[in-house]
Amino acid sequence: MRTKFLFLWLFAVCSLSNLWAQSYPTRQVKIIQPLGVGSPGDLISRAIAQSLTQTFGQAFVVENKVGANGIIGMEACAKAPPDGYTFCIPSFSQVTMNPLLYAKLPYDPLKDLAPVINIGVINSAVVVNASVPANSLQELMDLAKSKPGQFNWGSWGLGSFPHLYLSVLQQESGASFTHVPFKSIDQVITSLLAGDVQVTLNTPGLMQPFVKAGKVKVLAIVGKRRSPLLDAPTLKEAGYPPPILSWVGMTAPAGTPKEIIARVNSEVGKLLLDPKFIDRVLTPVSVDPTGGSPEEFGEFMRIDRENAAKVARLANLKME
Repeated sequence: MRTKFLFLWLFAVCSLSNLWAQSYPTRQVKIIQPLGVGSPGDLISRAIAQSLTQTFGQAFVVENKVGANGIIGMEACAKAPPDGYTFCIPSFSQVTMNPLLYAKLPYDPLKDLAPVINIGVINSAVVVNASVPANSLQELMDLAKSKPGQFNWGSWGLGSFPHLYLSVLQQESGASFTHVPFKSIDQVITSLLAGDVQVTLNTPGLMQPFVKAGKVKVLAIVGKRRSPLLDAPTLKEAGYPPPILSWVGMTAPAGTPKEIIARVNSEVGKLLLDPKFIDRVLTPVSVDPTGGSPEEFGEFMRIDRENAAKVARLANLKME
């Protein structure tokens, strides 16, 4: 009798849970974006929010919480109520690198965030201001060796992807740059165009207009293959195999109902298989779609941190 009662109770709970998930959402849903307006993650966040708004019939709204290499936004995401009404779309730096660089990080990505879906790999490009007398990555490295510290390398914070690659390239080549961290990606681009910093990493999609205008030169592509947007060799072809690649994904506060995560995973997964969405949203920001289950994304995040820890040691990055 007790077993039968327990079975009926569990059935009722599961049925109510499924019904609740099916009626979700009943109000506005927030997507926290920890990087600045115009960044690949921001553009993807807005496109996904627009699509989910149409699918679910409730507004999905992007909220940019920028600063401290994404820590401000990720802390807000991690500490939000796990009720399915807050998601975030971080990238490699906020999930993989920050735990390796900050001793007092106010969130643990593997404990405080529930994986939703791996959106894709972000391809980048090593670019320089047009005034820099280098037309290849090797020429840039040689120049920085002959004039140590005279060329500024811009990034959007300690542990950001440009900073990581600066550290790795310096370690491997013996070149010496001056690291100049900014608060956001758009500030780095503005400074690069003004010539205040001479070198940075950014996506081919964002850099293409400036390359065409003759304001910026691209020296190498950080990705598995050449970019269809910019004519340049891959980092491997340039003689510096990439130790790690950047990415962007979707997470939620830990404890968010699995039924809701599964629904959002399914809808975003459909977008990542849609050629029109890929061509309109992902290709222009140089992202190759990945997709997969929440469990697969969770395992990916764990392995990615292990790999990044090896790179951080190689690059001699110190924890703050």
